[in-house]
Amino acid sequence: MPRIKAATIHEHRRATRQAIFEGAHDLFGRHGYVETRLGDIADHADIGRSTFYDYFTGKEDLLASLVEESLPEVFDKMIAEIPRSLPSRDQLAALVVSMVEFVVSDPVFGLILHRDVPRLSQTAQRRIAASHQNLITEFARLYQEGIDANEFRRMPFDLAGHFILDVVMSGARTLLNSKDPKQRFHDVADETVRFLLGGLGAAGSP
Repeated sequence: MPRIKAATIHEHRRATRQAIFEGAHDLFGRHGYVETRLGDIADHADIGRSTFYDYFTGKEDLLASLVEESLPEVFDKMIAEIPRSLPSRDQLAALVVSMVEFVVSDPVFGLILHRDVPRLSQTAQRRIAASHQNLITEFARLYQEGIDANEFRRMPFDLAGHFILDVVMSGARTLLNSKDPKQRFHDVADETVRFLLGGLGAAGSP
């Protein structure tokens, strides 16, 4: 049994789940998702391996649950830091730069999600994709505001959403595949913004 003291069973289970999350985040970040073993995560959380299966069905379920637990909060904080007083173009540009920076700087939610998610089951990939919903909603809001301000040209809404996400993720992947991502960050981020705003731009907009 995990040696975690708690006043109630509910608190005990919540603390144990959190300890597993913390262990997974630490080990995934240091060793990578593929290389990390469930036994290592259990040891880090100070629980037995059989106890692990009381909380998650396996490592894939753990990764998807960790993303569902943490990523929406990360995106909410990222979005909140961008002033709503800026024009929609500038808000979108700032969010794109923040996203690219996050992908290359966070070893778990950035690197692992881009490198290892394609290897996961369709169920896990859908769960992880759903965790991006607040980011997608913000992109949609900025796009609509840009249309209303005649900053962006009108196109099918779902196409615009995929267009924005695909461009951002392409920029991030290019950076991750670079020999020195930190050195290339500003150039890649700036070009990603230029390309995206150029594609969305309304006729006659700067």
